Amino acid sequence: MTDQPSISLDISVLCVEDEPVTLEFLKEMLRPHVRQVLSARDGHEGFFEFVRSRPDIVLTDMEMPRMDGLEMGQAIRSLSPTTQIVLITGLEDPRILKRGIQLKADGFLSKPVSIQDLLGTLERCNETIRFQREAMTQRKLRELILNCLPYPLVLLNTATYQVLFANSEAQLMDITPNEPVSGPFFPEPVRREIHESMTLAQKLENIETPLKIEAAGKTWEISISPVATDTSLYVAVDITARQHLESLKADVERIIRHDLKSPLGAIIGLPDMLLHQTELSANMVEPLTMIRDAGHNMLNQINLSLDLFKMEQGSYKLNPEPVEIMALMREILPQIGQFVRVMQLRVEIELHEREATSDGQFFVFGEKLLCLSMLSNLLKNAAEASPKGGTITIGLKTAQNGAQITIHNQGAIPTVIRSRLFEKYVTAGKRHGTGLGAYSAALIARTQGGTISVTSSEDAGTTISVVLPSPPALQGIIPVFPD
Repeated sequence: MTDQPSISLDISVLCVEDEPVTLEFLKEMLRPHVRQVLSARDGHEGFFEFVRSRPDIVLTDMEMPRMDGLEMGQAIRSLSPTTQIVLITGLEDPRILKRGIQLKADGFLSKPVSIQDLLGTLERCNETIRFQREAMTQRKLRELILNCLPYPLVLLNTATYQVLFANSEAQLMDITPNEPVSGPFFPEPVRREIHESMTLAQKLENIETPLKIEAAGKTWEISISPVATDTSLYVAVDITARQHLESLKADVERIIRHDLKSPLGAIIGLPDMLLHQTELSANMVEPLTMIRDAGHNMLNQINLSLDLFKMEQGSYKLNPEPVEIMALMREILPQIGQFVRVMQLRVEIELHEREATSDGQFFVFGEKLLCLSMLSNLLKNAAEASPKGGTITIGLKTAQNGAQITIHNQGAIPTVIRSRLFEKYVTAGKRHGTGLGAYSAALIARTQGGTISVTSSEDAGTTISVVLPSPPALQGIIPVFPD
């Protein structure tokens, strides 16, 4: 035994042999090389030892009294399909070998068994066991993670509606593994989605709004995604609280709008009353007009807040009409007039790449209040970002794809937010910035069927470009101006 190779395997082996000398020989050969050696004197005793100890490998003679090695192997496989079974035989009977192949034995050894053949077979079996252990560890880890998720998660056979896996939350909702789908979590719309014969690539290209169902006294958002052939991942997320908060948010906004409108009536009405008095001096008319116009603008913003919420939800109903942008600019520019004066800014308007005149006109096809809010936010941002003594240039021109409005200032957008300027709550460098101005401008542009883009650099400054549809009568017409 001193010439045996030095091999140490972390496995347990059950030796089943009716010949005592051979059994003792196998045990002596195995002990230095494996973690544990178990033994049995026939198939009947071997099966009970397997049930009691669950060894990694069963090494068994084929011909034994009471229950032979093949019968025992079949009984073991019915309990544990992955257990490694190695058959030892001194017979050349093809029928016995055929039964061993049908059993899908993991190895064959001929009598007399040599130490080299035995250890070589054990090493091959050990590799299979190692892979099985790793797969089992990964499976248990995945199940642990999935069971920790706070919502029902199910793996489904999309062809048979069979539940392949259900995490603990799903099982609490009476979704049972290895059973057909049933119950309130699988109404007909959900079953149709499960059975959809769409490939994974097609599914990813056709992202749809998640299904909503009512089950277990709650509202759920259902997502079904294919993960393999005939297998889909079903996820149910409880959105009851979210829906309640959204409803509460809408109620609060309605109350705020109502409460703000009441004092605005006086802010708007009082200047109007005073402006109708003929004895007012010229110095009084201008500030009163500014107060009245600011009140109207605030009222418009309050009314617009609900519209922005609808835009986010995709439920806003657009009623487009021709909107004259030059007239809007005359309303907007006084709102930033004080900031322009303090920062000594110049504001230039170019109409079709020429200096705009007081009687110039430029039309887009949209809603006046939406365009007013969008341009107010963009001009306010441009003024705040401009260096002292800088110039803001507003360009209006007709392009092939619609009516283009550009706003350029000589400041640069901070690099950290440059690629995310139009995302919600993205801001940098502004003490009181909310990150909603550019976001709402982009939302309004897209709601009106337009596009918005930005270019910015330290050398060239920042240019915001908005393209909105032209009024129907002007679509496809690019005016030509004589030199």
